[in-house]
Amino acid sequence: MGYSLGVDLGTTFVAAAVARATKVEMFTLGDRSMVSPAIVYLREDGTLLTGEAASRRAVSGPDRVGREFKRRLGNPTPVILGGQAHSVTVLLGTLLRDVVQKVNATEGTPPDRVMLTHPANWGPFRRALFEEVPQHAGLANLPVVTEPEAAAAHYTKSRQLADGETVAVYDLGGGTFDATVLRKQPGGIEILGTPEGIERLGGVDFDELILSYVDYTAGGALRELDMRDRQTTVALARLRQDCILAKEALSVDTETILPVLLPGQHFDVHLTRSDFEDMVRAPIESTIGALSRTLQSAQVDPAELSAILLVGGSSRIPLVARMVAAELGRPTVVDTHPKYAVALGAATLASRLSVPHTVPHTNGQVTGPQSAGRQSAGRQTAGRQTDGRPIRGQQLPTAPVAVANVLSAAGSQQREPLIPATDPAGVVPPPPDALATDALGGGATSPIATTGGSPAPQAPPPTVDTRLPTDRPPVPESQRTGPAESGNAPDTAGPPGLPGPPPLGALPDRERRRRALISTGALLALAGMVTLVIFIVFSVLDHIRAASPPAPANEPVPTTARPTAGPEVPIPAFVATIPVGKSPQFIAVTPNGRHVYVANGEAQVVTVLDTAINQVTATIPIAAGPPQFLTFAPDGRKLYVSIFNAQKTIHAVDVIDTTSNTVVATIPQPARPFLPAVTPNGKLLYIPNHDVASVSVVATDTNKVIAQISVPANPHWVAFSRDGSRAYTANHESNVISVIDTGTLKVLTTVPVGKSPHSIAVSPSGSVVANVNYDSNSVTVIDTRTLKVLATIPVGKNPRDIIWAPDGRFTYVVNEDTNNVSVIDAATYKITATIPVGIAPNSIAVLPNGRQAYVSNINSGTLTVLDLTG
Repeated sequence: MGYSLGVDLGTTFVAAAVARATKVEMFTLGDRSMVSPAIVYLREDGTLLTGEAASRRAVSGPDRVGREFKRRLGNPTPVILGGQAHSVTVLLGTLLRDVVQKVNATEGTPPDRVMLTHPANWGPFRRALFEEVPQHAGLANLPVVTEPEAAAAHYTKSRQLADGETVAVYDLGGGTFDATVLRKQPGGIEILGTPEGIERLGGVDFDELILSYVDYTAGGALRELDMRDRQTTVALARLRQDCILAKEALSVDTETILPVLLPGQHFDVHLTRSDFEDMVRAPIESTIGALSRTLQSAQVDPAELSAILLVGGSSRIPLVARMVAAELGRPTVVDTHPKYAVALGAATLASRLSVPHTVPHTNGQVTGPQSAGRQSAGRQTAGRQTDGRPIRGQQLPTAPVAVANVLSAAGSQQREPLIPATDPAGVVPPPPDALATDALGGGATSPIATTGGSPAPQAPPPTVDTRLPTDRPPVPESQRTGPAESGNAPDTAGPPGLPGPPPLGALPDRERRRRALISTGALLALAGMVTLVIFIVFSVLDHIRAASPPAPANEPVPTTARPTAGPEVPIPAFVATIPVGKSPQFIAVTPNGRHVYVANGEAQVVTVLDTAINQVTATIPIAAGPPQFLTFAPDGRKLYVSIFNAQKTIHAVDVIDTTSNTVVATIPQPARPFLPAVTPNGKLLYIPNHDVASVSVVATDTNKVIAQISVPANPHWVAFSRDGSRAYTANHESNVISVIDTGTLKVLTTVPVGKSPHSIAVSPSGSVVANVNYDSNSVTVIDTRTLKVLATIPVGKNPRDIIWAPDGRFTYVVNEDTNNVSVIDAATYKITATIPVGIAPNSIAVLPNGRQAYVSNINSGTLTVLDLTG
């Protein structure tokens, strides 16, 4: 009897399920577990091991192990294993190949059908790359489905839903978060609204928080390790595994002990569930914000939900269910093993496909009948708008043939109208100055071409660095080698076609379009293709112009230039202009992304904007004086407002309770307080006092100043390292960045930068810190480990604020006197775009999902909304 296979290639684990007739069950991949670690290990003979076999070798050979690489799909930098480079598609293909081989060996015959899953927040570029994964496993034309849809399919199979019932899927896995709203209708499942996702948020991030906690309690012992010592790298690898075990233990126990065995240092770290919950509360809050925005886009009130389905391994954290239920007021449903739900749902959907699709393989890896093929990716899928968005009322049928049709047509996965900021998605129309930058070598490089698991020619492999934080800083330009220098060939797969809906008329299938567009530069030399290229370009541009919002009378709109072929990064696009009152001095986004708070200095109010509808919903009077700067506590429950006037007679910090939007305390300061910051654990507030060269340290539970730290003249901004062990201040008149040890409250050193450093921001990985230099029109990037300047990047005139994308791929710089925002690629230190905004922009904030940014324009009295995905 034949069977169908569903495979969930997760960030941290691989799961597989088998469907036969009416029975769907998990397939045991591990020796002691249903799931297998998503890990690969390069053996000395050049072959790749996967799963538990690779995990067993991870401690002794950490430089030969690859993990969490699914997150890097779309990143042109290859994964280095034992000095050899491998593309992410090859590594994922290796995982898939071994899964199918193991199932084949156990079942005695190959599966009739195989279905894969992927995160809902992936854009076209990564979805196109993901389609290459089965080819590396000896398979082809595999249907794919988003992880929330697969989970919902499993839910509806195991729990009967009445027609009209609505559920939300909350999927918090090892590396990503997704939220989807679905409704049961007589003909199947209706997808409501636009699914939301948060890239780079999951269990691996929680593991890093525990590791940082260990380092913090050990007085920074981990940061001082010599990573050139093999014993040290082995010990740190073992400690990382213990952090994972501690996290899992706290889901069933209230406390645990982490043994820390380092060369010359042996000690234990006591970790309680409450300590862990304090670490993860803010990230979980951001997931609830994303779920709430999904509900709003679906026009569904939480009261209409029958249940909220919690899937993904990280949803087993007890705090998740408590916070979700308390916030939305609806019951939560957690499977006994939530990490299995996606694979089980994928197998269920695979069993409903009417056409087998595995490809014959002659080398003994995989055999099976040939696929009947897919529909063209360019066609409009039934039940979808031409831009790929689900039409309200669209149904995912449950009849086998209907499901096959829907999934085949959706094989191109045209689901999101927007491309996440983590996707250098296809060919995006850049402004003229961005084209000039690209011509000089800016922008992203092509993915490394590899086939069949064999590495392509590479630049000299970098030294493996497993220090904290895990993401090493970018290499300075003088030391960097790119594809041209290292002999790497560009990936012929490349990005997919032009963004947005296809032009009118028939188009080639997805693969031909993708490959044609990535090689447009060469094809333009062929006269026979000129007409086709021009037709595609102008048809898409016409559609973009027609779909774009009208330009406001007082706001410039980015200029659209003709696209160029080749891999490019997303160019942020203008979305809207929102009036927010007089003199918007500064803006800040709540940790959950639901609201933007605006300091209106001259009006002496703080304005509150709902990000779901982009409308002002509240105004908070600030009686103490003109509000200037804003910063949130990590949990978002308190907002700290810096207050001062031009006469320097008022200087204080107000504390606002964000649940009631009322001022609950005022903290007097010795001089004008600029932008403060709260330590990652939420216990201390650091306030830079501009005119007295000091930083006040305030206990957040009592709102009392407990210490003063002397720093160089005119401190402006404060930013913390990820673990809170260091604070950085930008000292405006001293032209330095101060590095403060938060344990001793002493300045460790100062780093000379450009003239008049104004604002400062630490990258999400913690590996680099960047600041803007107001009077030298530049950005300085500093390695937080060596405290050396890595790069100085010219930007617009009088840069005032800088912020990182949540995934760390870009920084966004507000240039006050040129009325624009510079977008900097963190991998190349090149400006990839310059986006016009309002008059005298002075601050920028980015939503936690990385898709949208808000820029305050002080002279316009407006906020400019930017779509960061292009």
